[in-house]
Amino acid sequence: MASPEIAHAAEYALDARALRRNRDRAAERFAASAVLADEVARRMSERLDLLRPPEGHVLDLGCNVGAWTRRLKARYAERQVFALEPSLRMARRAAAEAAGRGRFLAALRRPATRTICSDIDALPFRPGSFAMIWSNLATHWFADPVRAWRQTGRVLRPGGLMMFSTFGPDTLRELRHAWRETGRPDAVMPFPDMHDVGDALVHAGFADPVMDMEVITLAYDDPVRLVADLRDQGAVNAARMRPRGLLGPRRWAKFLGALRARGDSGRVPASFEVVYGHAWWPEGGPRRTESGLDIVQIHGLGGVRRPPGTGP
Repeated sequence: MASPEIAHAAEYALDARALRRNRDRAAERFAASAVLADEVARRMSERLDLLRPPEGHVLDLGCNVGAWTRRLKARYAERQVFALEPSLRMARRAAAEAAGRGRFLAALRRPATRTICSDIDALPFRPGSFAMIWSNLATHWFADPVRAWRQTGRVLRPGGLMMFSTFGPDTLRELRHAWRETGRPDAVMPFPDMHDVGDALVHAGFADPVMDMEVITLAYDDPVRLVADLRDQGAVNAARMRPRGLLGPRRWAKFLGALRARGDSGRVPASFEVVYGHAWWPEGGPRRTESGLDIVQIHGLGGVRRPPGTGP
């Protein structure tokens, strides 16, 4: 099995400030460009039909503008649903949408949705606050994956469910190849392998992680439209090790030409390796310490049998 440290390498570390800035810029346009996010969430919802999270609060971790927070609330009408988003502008839009629905729920005497703006790997909740955490295409934005996965477990109640989707390493391979031809191989942020994410969950203390993967390919008429669509979703490289500085017009033209050359019949493809996963927070608490050591529960030490003549 691969070392869990692979999924925690510095190359995957994110710049939280850049992430917030990218998502703030996309807040007004996100809903119109969220075709992929909506489809992935729909497929996650089908997987959730097969699971039974325990009773308790629900958290939408990385809620964007709150479209799927509202669907979670419709699904779990009697539960308190929380939404957390690192972008202040996106969080405000999510809260505004929830406010109108909250008045309707208040009339029915049901709990309304609460929206919080906070970094997704600095969760401002008490231990054991949630029965389920739902996170659609957000966990690859963890600035510190080691700490973040442990925190998600910390705020789950015993027996709680972590349900998520994220991107795998083959995501945007067409853009990655095109940038490589222009001499910028690190222009697209890296994504950890599915098996490394599973190892990271176990390393953080989760039990029984289940993972699967599929590739979804979108086609665009124009490479400029493809890039604009990514920006409208806030999907801009926020890795700490991303290249800095302005991009000259010649390199930009070369990149567009290389990207267009990867298309077929005038269509430019964009592939997304989507990883789906879920795991449970153990009833008896985490199975490993924060340093990665296994926790072994030992019972019945009060009845130790001593050899004859060795004392009472």
